[in-house]
Amino acid sequence: MVTNKVAPAERGVPAYKVLAEKLRTDIEAGVYSVGRKMPTESVLQSVHNVSRHTVREALQILLSDGLIYRVQGSGTYVSGRQQDTRGRYVRSIGSLDEIIVWPDTNTEVIEPFTVVVEPSIASRLELPYIEVSKATVRRSFEGIPFVLTRHYVEPDLGAKLAAEGVPSVGEGTVIGAAEKLLTKPIMGARQEITAMNAPEYEAELIGCQAGDAILLIERLYYDADGKFVEFTSSHFNPRRYSYRMELRRRGA
Repeated sequence: MVTNKVAPAERGVPAYKVLAEKLRTDIEAGVYSVGRKMPTESVLQSVHNVSRHTVREALQILLSDGLIYRVQGSGTYVSGRQQDTRGRYVRSIGSLDEIIVWPDTNTEVIEPFTVVVEPSIASRLELPYIEVSKATVRRSFEGIPFVLTRHYVEPDLGAKLAAEGVPSVGEGTVIGAAEKLLTKPIMGARQEITAMNAPEYEAELIGCQAGDAILLIERLYYDADGKFVEFTSSHFNPRRYSYRMELRRRGA
């Protein structure tokens, strides 16, 4: 049988994290066996007496941990027991929503949004001028930093984000906050992943040595009209981060 219902804030822990742990326990105990379809969000909401938002956030944690996966038009399935990933942040990504959300991590603001002259970045965002608004953040898992990200947006959007206090300390993301200020939703992202040697500045901030092999992940987000909204450049310490994707045939 499934575990008990979730209190709104059990022992001071957010309800979605409490629910995630209960579902994790059920998966580890075999209540939801490998390959089995998980209950729907509405069923989980009713069984555990929580909001739909709480259910979605809890499932996002399990998805990032690789315990479950989603099949378009079918539902959510159990993929198995969590691997021993202590000290490393593991992301299992299958959709844009999962890229935008960073559960169980914390952001440190290195540089707030400021207008800078970056012709190459402005060109990638297809701006008619050479200025962009730039912010730099470092993200940590269990107190250990693993990625340094530079965010670039058009100056007007950067000013609005700065006025909203974005980026800020916590679990939120710049693109997630930016979407709330846009007239069109974020619909996609172009991504490039490159292996490179760590520059000295980035190495110090993500806990490796200058010259070590690291990952550079660049993303260009665009809205429903195809307009580019944000460009990000992220340097990852691969000893502290794993990037995992579920690939399936169309219609599977």
